[in-house]
Amino acid sequence: MKNLTILILILYSVLTIIVHASEDIQKDVGTVLRDLVDSNHLIGTHFVAVVNENGLLFTEHQSNRPRPLNNDIQFLVASHTKAMTSTLLATLHENKEINLFKSGNQYKRSILINKRLQAKSITLDQLLTHTAGFTSVQHTFKTAFLGYENKNELVESLNYNTLVAPDFQFRYSNTGPIVASMIVEAELDKSWGELMKSHLFMPLGMTSTSTKINSDILPSIVTGKDGKIFRQGHYKTNKTMHASGGVVSTINDLSLWLKANINQDSKAFGGNNVFEYLHKKQVEQDNTYFTYQRSGYSLGWDIANYNGEVLLTRFGNYAGYSIHVSFMPKQKLGVIAFTNQDIAYVLPHVIANYAYNSITGKSNKLSLLQQESKRLEQSIRKSLSAAPDVSQILTSSNLPSNIIGAYENENKWPVMNIFLENDQAKVSWGELIGLLLKVDGKYKAHLGSLQRPLTIKIENDGKIGLKNGSLPYTKI
Repeated sequence: MKNLTILILILYSVLTIIVHASEDIQKDVGTVLRDLVDSNHLIGTHFVAVVNENGLLFTEHQSNRPRPLNNDIQFLVASHTKAMTSTLLATLHENKEINLFKSGNQYKRSILINKRLQAKSITLDQLLTHTAGFTSVQHTFKTAFLGYENKNELVESLNYNTLVAPDFQFRYSNTGPIVASMIVEAELDKSWGELMKSHLFMPLGMTSTSTKINSDILPSIVTGKDGKIFRQGHYKTNKTMHASGGVVSTINDLSLWLKANINQDSKAFGGNNVFEYLHKKQVEQDNTYFTYQRSGYSLGWDIANYNGEVLLTRFGNYAGYSIHVSFMPKQKLGVIAFTNQDIAYVLPHVIANYAYNSITGKSNKLSLLQQESKRLEQSIRKSLSAAPDVSQILTSSNLPSNIIGAYENENKWPVMNIFLENDQAKVSWGELIGLLLKVDGKYKAHLGSLQRPLTIKIENDGKIGLKNGSLPYTKI
């Protein structure tokens, strides 16, 4: 009995030490996040959450939003969506509802109709691993930013002016996962959103995760040159929520998602071993992003090395949103970090790295923090130097009246409109509406998630022509 009592006391002491150590790490990580935000005079919402095999360990956040931040506030996960879409298709493959290794033109609807494409050789697996060898600028813009009328228009855009590199090397883009989802939608007669809900979100208990946008999600913040809010809002609509960047979620839900990946929880996916595709290298890559040396790509995650550890990462960036989602398989540890301020897009990676280095007991955590903090500061300074300013917004007093109106493009790009609203010059292009600026004597459309240089010219016949980037438009 005495020995048992001693053993219980020892276990209690050990557990107490572990709990206090965890609390100390959380406090330290929270302090570093606050210092990074304060020293760089950041605004908006910034947070870091740590997850292990048991679920959410802790969350630390800094925010100037009027309502309190909690773990159930929704935000856009942007390109992290690709990891989820790949999980969906791997599950459907294991259920024998689709075949990842069957070429896309063998399904019900042939989407790849451009004769330059090797459609007979392109599989769903290649589309998901970014090795299908093609992309389309118009298709990318319409799915991510501008919207479209129907799926037929998307197919036309996909096959219009398609960029082809038929060496099947890894080239990251939005195109592959979106095309794969379009093929699966036609095959199963269900939308990508419906399939994500039934096969992924509901089995994992991610009840606050959706492929539909809403007005309650954290807004994206565009920072002005003075460091204050230039504009904020949501630049996504349901038409631009897609399989490569169209999921909103919460800290609590993403913790469930990371926990399932850390544990390779096949029970959540009908007992199927989807992680054979999702966590193992499928293709080679040799790229560096910030501090991460990427050596490969699975079906939906980048495989990278950082400070002597292997990480699986899938980040996201859209307008002001920057999200870091990753996990260390060996350490059974994951991190979610986020900002909604455009100039702070590096911050999630800096604080995620510090959290990893603290929890894993890395002796160089402070020196790395110093190095990475400097890179954050440099990035912020560079972004601010190119940031918009309220003095650049055109008004009725300095906007030439003859350029107000609608403009059309011959190659099925959306109509553009230049108009005045509340004495400010504005531009609409597809689903996007933004401000018309004049920067160093040149026009610029600031559309929130896009900035486009505009060149306006009066032709010899009196017609007014406009170039949106390199896209020619004529006034209607």
